[in-house]
Amino acid sequence: MNVFLSSMAWHNPTSEDKRQCLILDYVVSMRKGLHIGTSGWSYDDDKGWRGVFYHSRRSLLQQYLRIFHTAEINSTFYALPTPSFIKHLANIKDEDVFFTAKLPKKVTHEHRLDLSGEGGAVLSDFFSLMEPVKHRLEALLIQLPPWDISNMADIESFFSRLDDSFRYAIEFRHESWLNDRVWKLLEDYGIAHVIVDEPKLPISLRVTTDFSYIRWHGHGSRPWYNYRYSVEELEAWKPRLEDLMGRSETVLAYFNNHFSGHAPLNALQMLSLMESINPRQTMKLERMLTHMSVT
Repeated sequence: MNVFLSSMAWHNPTSEDKRQCLILDYVVSMRKGLHIGTSGWSYDDDKGWRGVFYHSRRSLLQQYLRIFHTAEINSTFYALPTPSFIKHLANIKDEDVFFTAKLPKKVTHEHRLDLSGEGGAVLSDFFSLMEPVKHRLEALLIQLPPWDISNMADIESFFSRLDDSFRYAIEFRHESWLNDRVWKLLEDYGIAHVIVDEPKLPISLRVTTDFSYIRWHGHGSRPWYNYRYSVEELEAWKPRLEDLMGRSETVLAYFNNHFSGHAPLNALQMLSLMESINPRQTMKLERMLTHMSVT
C-alpha cells in the first residue's frame, strides 16, 4: 500500500490529500530515465521524412515505432481524436511504447483556459476519449499561446479542474508567466514546466515536479521549426540533460523541428551523444546522414 494512503487512514482525506495521492500513485507507473522522440510523425509529404526516415507512405506510426518508442501527439491540438485513432493506439502490442498528447487548442487558445462554457465541455470530451489509452500516456501537454498572462483565465482555477488521473506539462510562450506564483502552482499541482529551446524565451532548466519535459522548436525565422540543430548545438544539451536526469525521475524530450526530416535526425543524434542509441537507431542515423550529406 502507498505510504501516503496508510497515513490517510487516520483522518478524513481532503481534496488536497486525494490530489497528492493520485499524483504519487501515478508517479510509480511513470517510465524512468531519458526518453527522446519527435513531435508528431505524420510527415510523409516531407522529402526529409519520405524515402529517408520512412520507406513508404503506409503504416507511418508502425515505421516510426521501429526507431523511437515515444512520440508527442500533435493532432489532438487541432481536433479531438477519432475513436479509430484511439483504438489504433490501444492496439499497439509493444508495452514499451508511450506517448504524450497536446490539449485541444479550443481549450488553450480559443477559450484561453476558461472552462465555464464550451472550453470545459471540450476538455471533458478530450479526457473521455483519451481514457482507453491512459496507460500509453505519460503526460498531457498544455501548450499556451504567446500571450501575456493577463489575457488568459486564472491558471489556478484551470489547474483545479484538470482530471487528476493524468499527468501534465505546461509550455509558456510569454515571459509574463515566468513568475514565483506560477512556479509555486506548478509545484503544488505536480505539473511539469516545459523546457523550451526557441527564439523568444531563454532556456530555463526549472524542475517543478518529478519529471521534466523538453521541446526543441528550432531557431528558424519562418517558421522556427524549419531548422536543423548542429552537432555543436546538440552537444551543449548533453550536460543539461544530465543535470535534469539527476533532478528528475523521468525526462521526456521531443524535437519539434520537423521540416525536411530534421526532427528524427536530431533526435537520433541526441540519443547518440547521450550514449543511449541502439543498433537499429544507429543504422537509421547513418542512412539519414548519408542521404542528407550532413557532417
